[in-house]
Amino acid sequence: MLLLRTLVLEQSGHDAPVNGALLCSFAVAQIASNFLAYSLDEETEPGSSRVYLAALRRKSERYFLGAIDSKEDLQTATRVFKQILTLAAAPVAKSASTGEPQIPYHFVDLKGCKLPPARPEDHHSLTIKKSLVMKVITLGTSAPGLPAIESNSLIVPSIRFSSTMVSPPRALEHSEPAPPVPEPLVEPPPSALVEAPVVAAPLQAPVIRQPEPARQDSPTLFEVDDTLANLSRVAQELTQQKLAVLRQEEALEQLSLELRQEKADFEQESQRSGESIAEKEASLQLLAHTLTAREEQLAGSAALNQAEQRRMDERARYLESQETRLHDRDLAVRHKEQQLAAALFQLPVLRDNLRVALQTLDESLAWLSETGRSQPEGHPLQPDAN
Repeated sequence: MLLLRTLVLEQSGHDAPVNGALLCSFAVAQIASNFLAYSLDEETEPGSSRVYLAALRRKSERYFLGAIDSKEDLQTATRVFKQILTLAAAPVAKSASTGEPQIPYHFVDLKGCKLPPARPEDHHSLTIKKSLVMKVITLGTSAPGLPAIESNSLIVPSIRFSSTMVSPPRALEHSEPAPPVPEPLVEPPPSALVEAPVVAAPLQAPVIRQPEPARQDSPTLFEVDDTLANLSRVAQELTQQKLAVLRQEEALEQLSLELRQEKADFEQESQRSGESIAEKEASLQLLAHTLTAREEQLAGSAALNQAEQRRMDERARYLESQETRLHDRDLAVRHKEQQLAAALFQLPVLRDNLRVALQTLDESLAWLSETGRSQPEGHPLQPDAN
């Protein structure tokens, strides 16, 4: 189900505001303007409906609805709206040539935006086919939307003065005229008074209708009542203008108070920001000093580390030389161990040979001893006494 977006309208002749259905909102970049189309479901003739085109102005995320002041802007807005109607009527044939150049535009996304009340009599009206109303609404809600164009100029809400007068009741002859009762002034929406500065409208001199020239006979009571009514109307218009000026002055004074308050808040915020910046600068300076001391400490540690590294390198070279000497000594010891092992391996053989030699020697000595005892004297083996 399609949800319709509505806006509040203050329509003349109605005591309470009425709601209008928002058809679409579009922006035209070449004239830097936004426009809004809406309907009050007014059937001008069978099958036709009246729609309204209004100027949509945006200032600091606030929106204002008003009349399209420029004739050229109205022509451009009308042409673009006709392009939208053509697109809504035949979306499949949107690329077909219409015989006139197309004006670039984009739909405006108004989701979550608060629109102020407006007056239909301020806006330009068009008559379209009633069947196109829902198609335009569907197209405006389904097409991708972009933000509205920001207005660079100062937006002044329009303030109107009621010119409708309540004529005083005609009194009977010889009775005093009733005092005029001023109508309530039509005020602009409260949001408009707060959202933008209100420029006081210049007081216009009221037009005083002069009474018709008196006839030759004595003036009638009707002529006197007419003159009094004119004077009452003038007094009422002056009163309304004075009230409007007073309200505008109050609005300006309220706006001035708000501006002063904002200025004071801004100055306080600036002071707090300055103090915060000063504290941050002091903290940064302290941190810089700490980092400098840390760098100096690290530089000293680096020098110590370099000296320790040199000492360790020298110790490592000494240990390497010692290791080399130990390795050579180990090789010599292993060589001697091998020689000792070989000698130990030959020792049993030498022992056996020595035992055999000793045994042979013993036998030889024993034989020599026996032989010496058994030989006579003078044996050639016996030594000569001479």
